[in-house]
Amino acid sequence: RAGVSINPSTSLSDVYPLLDTGLIDVVDVLAVEAGFGGQEFNAVALEKIKELRTYRDQRLRSRGKDLKILVDGGIKQSTSKLAAEAGADILVAGTALFRHSKGFDIAVDELRR
Repeated sequence: RAGVSINPSTSLSDVYPLLDTGLIDVVDVLAVEAGFGGQEFNAVALEKIKELRTYRDQRLRSRGKDLKILVDGGIKQSTSKLAAEAGADILVAGTALFRHSKGFDIAVDELRR
């Protein structure tokens, strides 16, 4: 599988030509600036996720292509639900897992609710 990551400041219009090639299987929507753990979730990611979901459903699937939408950064219990509702297929959490006071099992369970 091949993927591409986009920063909060990256316009989706910059990515669409690449997606149109059919070579990309996953888009990683960064909800924070890369490289610094513990940042707050940037809500601009939700709009990008929604737009990517619509693009996938209307343009790619009609051509027999699929695209997974991954969101990374600032994922915790309150943002995981928002990201999933927006259309994210995969959630990546770091700080919410590693710094959870009750351990990984509870942290993952909370993210899945």
